[in-house]
Amino acid sequence: ISAKRLATRIGRTLRVLVDELREGVAIARTEGDAPDVDGVVRIAGVVGRDGRPKVQPGSFANVEIVGADAYDLEGRLVATA
Repeated sequence: ISAKRLATRIGRTLRVLVDELREGVAIARTEGDAPDVDGVVRIAGVVGRDGRPKVQPGSFANVEIVGADAYDLEGRLVATA
């Protein structure tokens, strides 16, 4: 049930809150998700060519959802908000 519900978000752009950076991947959540309870949005490619992250924990970002599994979403950074 969860996987089907999350799959409907693929292709949509969502505003997310970045919680942490882990090995070049931002771990974020959508506005309706609670930390440590709901699934996360993993955003790959958030480190720029200069080696600095494009987003910081506590910041908002617009992310295009490109994949989903049973509990979590995969996203591509569109813009910082």
